[in-house]
Amino acid sequence: MAAASPSTWLITGASSGIGKSLALEALKAGYKVIGTTRDVGKAEISCPEFSVMGGIWKGLDHAQRNAFDQFVKCSQEHSIDVLVNNAGYAFIGGVEDTGEDEVRDQMEVNFYGPLRAVRTCLPAMRARGSGNIVLISSGAGFIARPGRASYSASKFAIEAVHESLSQEVKTLGIKVLIVEPGAFRTPFSSRIITPAQYNSSNGFSEAYKGTTVEQMVTASRNIMSIPDFVKGDPDKAAQAIIEAVIGGHDYLRLPLGQDCVTALESKIGQLQRDLEATKPLATATDVD
Repeated sequence: MAAASPSTWLITGASSGIGKSLALEALKAGYKVIGTTRDVGKAEISCPEFSVMGGIWKGLDHAQRNAFDQFVKCSQEHSIDVLVNNAGYAFIGGVEDTGEDEVRDQMEVNFYGPLRAVRTCLPAMRARGSGNIVLISSGAGFIARPGRASYSASKFAIEAVHESLSQEVKTLGIKVLIVEPGAFRTPFSSRIITPAQYNSSNGFSEAYKGTTVEQMVTASRNIMSIPDFVKGDPDKAAQAIIEAVIGGHDYLRLPLGQDCVTALESKIGQLQRDLEATKPLATATDVD
C-alpha cells in the first residue's frame, strides 16, 4: 500500500501486540511513525525492525500525570496526523475482591492515559482542519463479562469519550475510530493483573470459589501460551485499521475478529430484548 501523502502516526504501546503490528504496517506503507513505550531499551530488543525501518521510539508512560507535558512536546516536534491510543492492560477480578487502588490504576492506564494523548493532539489537528484519532478498545468496551468489571469500566468510559468526541470534531475535519478487537494472537493475556490481596489464593476470595469469578480469573491466570481457539491475526488487524483510516471510514466502531462480531450481535440482542420487555413501563412514566 503506497502512502497517499506524507503522514505521521503516533502509536502508544507500539512495542508489542496490535500496536507493534500497526506500527510496522504503517512504516511499510511509507508513513512516519512515532511509537511510545515505557522502556525504549526493551522495545529495541523486542522489536528491532521498528528502528531499522525508520520508526522513532519515545520513552513515555501515559499513565503518569507528567505524560501530558510529554505528549505536548511530542505534538510540537512532530505534526501528528494519526493518533492511535493502543497502550493498555486488563485487570481481572471480582468486584468485591478488587481494591480501590487497583481500579484507579486500571483507569489511569486505560482511561486517563488515552485522554491525555487526545487532548494534546487535538489543538494542532483542529488548526490544520484534519486528523485521525484511533482508540484500540476491546470487546470489553461494549460487553462486561464476570470478573472484568474494572477492565470493562475503563473501556466503556474511554469509548464514551471518543463517541462524544466524534460528534464534537465532525465539522472540524477530524475523524474518530473506535477499534474493538476480540481475542488476538498477542502477548496481551500474559500481562493480565489479578487482585493482589488474593494472590496466594489464585486471585479470588473463598466466597467466589465455584462461581463465574473463579472461572474467569483461573482461566486468565493459567494462560501460558496462546490457545488454539484464539484466531485473531494482529497483522491483519493492523491492515484493517490502516485501510479504515486511509479510506476515510464512515463508521465509528470497527469490531475485529469473528468472536467480537458474535459478542456484539449478542449484546445488540440483549439490548433489544430488554427494550421490548420494559417498553410499556418506560413509556408509562411521562407526565399525564
